[in-house]
Amino acid sequence: MAKLELEGMDALIDKINKLGDKGEHIKKNALTRAGERVKSSMEKKAPRSKLAKKHMADHIKMSDIEKEDGVDFIKVGPNKGDNSEFYYSKFTEWGTSKIPAQHWAEKSVLENRREITAIIKEELERGLEEID
Repeated sequence: MAKLELEGMDALIDKINKLGDKGEHIKKNALTRAGERVKSSMEKKAPRSKLAKKHMADHIKMSDIEKEDGVDFIKVGPNKGDNSEFYYSKFTEWGTSKIPAQHWAEKSVLENRREITAIIKEELERGLEEID
């Protein structure tokens, strides 16, 4: 999974973090909206079978907010520990010894990084304006 670092928003994020529960709600809205943008892109890029069946593109998952080293994030798309019905999405993303990696999920994040950053910034600023 591709990581996207938010640069130039330190002051804005600090203000949000000082708001406690209200700040958590604002961050959740921002990350959810940005995650939905990535998920939409992944749904378009994910490989599809020509057979009439369920497709992994229609079942891309988005996690709840997680924290690591004080940084909030969400995960969108395949993960290496997936054992669901669509576990094979991880093989199409990262490849195997017999299948080349397609990196459709990573490309979705990288191609939308400007939009993702803009969405997060917009949502954080909107959240602060609603509180004032």
